[in-house]
Amino acid sequence: MKRLFLLSVASLAGFYSSAAAQPVNSDEIVTVGVRIGEMSPDDIASPVSILTQTEIENRNASHVSDILRSLPGLSVNRSGPGGSLTQLRVRGSEANHVLVLIDGIEVANPTAGEFDFAGLRAADIRRVEVLRGEQSALYGSDAIGGVLNIITSAGSTDTGWRADIEAGSFDTIDGYANGIIPIGEARLSIAGGARSTEGYDISGLSGEKDGARNRNLNIGLNAVEIGGVNLSAKLGLSRLDTEFDEDSDFDGRLNDTNAETQVDRVIGRIDAGFAVGGFDTVLTASRQETTTDTQAGFSSRSKGEKTNFNAVSRRTFGNSVLSLLGEWEEERYEITPNFAFAPTAPKNETAALAADYNWTGSNLSLSASARHDFNDRFQDATSWRLGGVYKINSTRGLIRGSIGTGVKNPSLIELFGFFPESNFVGNPDLKPETSMGFNIGYEQSLMDDNLVVSIDYFHADLEDEIFTDFSSFPFLARNRTTDSKREGVEVEIRWRLSDQFNLRSSATFLDTKENGVEEIRRPDFLASAGLNWNVNDRLNLNLSLDHTGSQIDTDFAVFSPVTLNAFTLVGLSAIYDVDENWAVTLRGENLLDENYQEVVGYASQGRGIFAGLRARFN
Repeated sequence: MKRLFLLSVASLAGFYSSAAAQPVNSDEIVTVGVRIGEMSPDDIASPVSILTQTEIENRNASHVSDILRSLPGLSVNRSGPGGSLTQLRVRGSEANHVLVLIDGIEVANPTAGEFDFAGLRAADIRRVEVLRGEQSALYGSDAIGGVLNIITSAGSTDTGWRADIEAGSFDTIDGYANGIIPIGEARLSIAGGARSTEGYDISGLSGEKDGARNRNLNIGLNAVEIGGVNLSAKLGLSRLDTEFDEDSDFDGRLNDTNAETQVDRVIGRIDAGFAVGGFDTVLTASRQETTTDTQAGFSSRSKGEKTNFNAVSRRTFGNSVLSLLGEWEEERYEITPNFAFAPTAPKNETAALAADYNWTGSNLSLSASARHDFNDRFQDATSWRLGGVYKINSTRGLIRGSIGTGVKNPSLIELFGFFPESNFVGNPDLKPETSMGFNIGYEQSLMDDNLVVSIDYFHADLEDEIFTDFSSFPFLARNRTTDSKREGVEVEIRWRLSDQFNLRSSATFLDTKENGVEEIRRPDFLASAGLNWNVNDRLNLNLSLDHTGSQIDTDFAVFSPVTLNAFTLVGLSAIYDVDENWAVTLRGENLLDENYQEVVGYASQGRGIFAGLRARFN
């Protein structure tokens, strides 16, 4: 544990951009499109979506996954109430094809190779950036579908404190507090929260309720300058306890059981930034540990660890910016009991060298990125990306296009793991998945930039897709010999109708097939609309509609595909400012009380009403 505290981190500071420096209410620059510094979204060849602090607070959602439903190309699958396993897919990719960063730290569990959004609450989130498409040339493995960059208060330098408390349906109570304290020129951020809900019976058998309890603490230290070196750090601790129902008689249907899972996560990072020889340089060390303890019909305990060191340097030459990256990363895990007789602590090491070049003119932007990964378990991999943006200044439009490759290494559980309860064993002979895709898009600003409409077409082909072969016993992870195709169209509209009304909407048309067969948990159509109304200086209303089209899933009772019906979730939030420091909130979820499934066999959460109190002091 001491090592985790020593490696704890934060955002970039000083002359380089980071969570600390990022304007949380600005959509004019983003950090996710480069590994150091920032860029205008208008100069990035891949589509970028941004959620500002104001948009996040106005929606007033409990979990980050609920907010992400509003963005194009993103689909959410949750196995039960808030706090249950929650997966995110981007552009029809698999859940472990999305690289998730929280304050610059890769947070995917090294054991499973993906991030579970179950316990990630929205209260501490200040900004969200999503960069879609193959991004391995910048970020390496995991970034086949895109990159999700989440920025919390741990990177903030705005002094003050805030607190929220909320209670409501399903015997839910939720509390959060954050303070940012000046220490000379530096800033110390401390944020913590707790949430408890009794939930409901996810088996749908009217049995005992399946609830969840979540606690988290985030500490950030920013803007520390020592001898021309800018230092910042972040430490995050969280615990999620979830009750769930399992298939105790192995008939493919959930039974009303008393199973529980406890997930402990520790993430940390430290950055040092300095300028020398005309280069801005950032040195970063980060580490995360995710421990999962499941008490069920067959109990198990796993621990995944990821350690990363990287150095990024940037230099500007007129209209050109060149960035160079060196990186080393190690993943390891252990699982108990270990019936697979895998190594005691299997690991995977990767070293990488990368370069990113951007040229920006008055109406033309060009970019090129390349990366080479040196893998100890697999063949070395080279990924690349080319892109360009042409601005039609006379009409306030722009055309963007990009093409590139992505790679996803097998997770450690796919290589070595063993889930006795589900009869799954690992396969050390697996190959990495690879993808090649392109994007063509057009964006138009109208009505003095009060209306922005964008449309993007994307196509990608995935090779060596990893899947679970249920025809063998025990079940085995394998690479497919056929290709998987993902293509679609994304539309996004941002419209400031007046000083009082703002509309944000999106639609995604998706076609994903493996050897001509539709892939599971990829909705063919997604749509979202959010209308925000500043009624007056005190009252703000936010209406949200999130539609998920029909999708295929696997019915494990018969090992056959089944179609899950489309559904629409309607939410409404009201925030009333009592004065400049205090506000009361009221939120309704699933107001139409839709009965739906995002995963076969898991009952949906019904209508919920929640009321709360907010305090803000600067």
